[in-house]
Amino acid sequence: MSLENKTVVIIGASSGIGLALTHAIAREGAIVIMCSRSIDKLNHARETILGNVEVIAVDVTQESDVINLFAQIDSLDHLIITAATNELENRERFTELSTDKAQRSFDKFWGHFYAAREAAPKIALGGSITFFSGLSAFKPAKQGMAVLAAVNGAIATLGRSLALELAPIRVNVVAPGVVDTAVWDSLSEAEYNAMIVGMQQSLPARHVGTADDIAQSVLYLMTNPYTTGIVLTVDGGLLLT
Repeated sequence: MSLENKTVVIIGASSGIGLALTHAIAREGAIVIMCSRSIDKLNHARETILGNVEVIAVDVTQESDVINLFAQIDSLDHLIITAATNELENRERFTELSTDKAQRSFDKFWGHFYAAREAAPKIALGGSITFFSGLSAFKPAKQGMAVLAAVNGAIATLGRSLALELAPIRVNVVAPGVVDTAVWDSLSEAEYNAMIVGMQQSLPARHVGTADDIAQSVLYLMTNPYTTGIVLTVDGGLLLT
């Protein structure tokens, strides 16, 4: 299935996996609508992309923003929601986690909910929705990830359920493992290097994921007409360890 002249909306497109996706999809000849909170970051990112690209600022955690976004779009072929909370910043022991912080962690779920609900009536035949969950839904960390794991589990289950309810729109979920993006910028250089080396040694793939690795997986989900209702773990084998 070709992406030539297809309209693709990417929420969370200004950096990391979303930006890598924008590059990859634009190279396929699609019309890409890049969405993220910061119009400045979007405009800066757009300058790096060759292809037909538009930018719209949207905060996916705000229902009114998402409604307004899709009011501006008459039709689309594919929707991808990569926008996510920083799981390192939100990590906290369960017994010390405030209700307010736990509820804010669910902003990631509601962002997927709002976007899929508003986009679905406008998605053309043969189109798709791709959610982003996280490996913590299936392999929770021992400390500090209970609520985040629940959020990712909810997104994965929502995606599989919508594959039935929204059919023939195809709905799939990507659950990345450790990916080398700016999410690790809060680590010191020594901590970052130790993390990378440790993961390379422990993963069966002997390779820490890149944003381009994840982008290739999403391209498969978008273009394979027989794939729907799956949760695709792209993790270098982390679930096996």
